[in-house]
Amino acid sequence: MNDAQIDQYRNSITSAFPKIIFKSQAIQNYWEKLEKYFPDFQLLLLDENEDLIGSINTIPFFWDRPLSELPDEGWDWMLEKGVHDYENNVTPNLLGGLQVIVRKKYQGEGYSKWLIELGKQRMKEAGFNQLIIPIRPTFKHKHPFMIMEAYMHLKTDGILYDPWIRTHTKSGAQIIKVCTHSMTIKGDLQYWAGILGQEIKHSGPYIVDGGLNPVFIRLEEDEGVYIEENIWICY
Repeated sequence: MNDAQIDQYRNSITSAFPKIIFKSQAIQNYWEKLEKYFPDFQLLLLDENEDLIGSINTIPFFWDRPLSELPDEGWDWMLEKGVHDYENNVTPNLLGGLQVIVRKKYQGEGYSKWLIELGKQRMKEAGFNQLIIPIRPTFKHKHPFMIMEAYMHLKTDGILYDPWIRTHTKSGAQIIKVCTHSMTIKGDLQYWAGILGQEIKHSGPYIVDGGLNPVFIRLEEDEGVYIEENIWICY
């Protein structure tokens, strides 16, 4: 990547997700290693002028059990697993998809499907048979109190409500199951007051900007826990 593409890549990631996501301990611990260890698995889609359209971040890892037994820890687990497998010289047999991002100026033109195809192509080039992704449904943040098991089947006018789930199923993905603890973020009350932008006066659920689920605050324990559900899918 040249300097302009690096800037476009970094900015696209920052603008694609709510700030709560970047508080992930897994991201802080392993994302730099992901890019260092697996540069050939971080894929860019460019236009004819070398302008960045979007990217798909993937990670090889080893798994020899049924996909139905993939961990509930989902995204956090897969990022950590891929990095640790590399550091321990474990030969991978699957490709994991961590995120697909289309820059805002190119959204709505079908490029997300192109990026999914890039991931599938890289999977085949690496000699793997499956691409596994813990997806983060696009509109789930509008329904933070609905469990993912119910949300993933939600329909409007006879079609699946969530556009990201629709995109993947139309692209040939099979839904495996919900990963109920795909991303976990913990912090004290001061930490969460900063995230929420408000004073915390009582225990219970609080809506996080852009969060798929609420954060649950426990005043007496000076702690809040955000647990995000995703959906395991495979190609």
